[in-house]
Amino acid sequence: MAAINMNTEQLQQAMNGEKPVLVDFWAPWCGYCRRIAPVYEKIAEEYGGQLVTAKVNIDEEGAFAEAEGVEVIPTLILYRNGKAVDSVVNPGSKAAIDQFIQEALAK
Repeated sequence: MAAINMNTEQLQQAMNGEKPVLVDFWAPWCGYCRRIAPVYEKIAEEYGGQLVTAKVNIDEEGAFAEAEGVEVIPTLILYRNGKAVDSVVNPGSKAAIDQFIQEALAK
């Protein structure tokens, strides 16, 4: 399952679902965001049964990103039951994202 580009309304609906939601806050002009995009797609495929993987373009959903305290991109935030569980800024590798997900799901 691929990562899904979502707007604020779609994301709110996903957060009310049964699965945790991993959100990648990004922007098209962000070079590092583009570099980790293929890694995030692999994460989406691997964790598709466990969680929803979403992408939020901060240029289009700036108010939501600001409300969530996103100051640097890429920022990944894991939500459970509509609440942020944990976040990571500028993850350096797929292994770092895997570790973040495992630790956040354990909380």
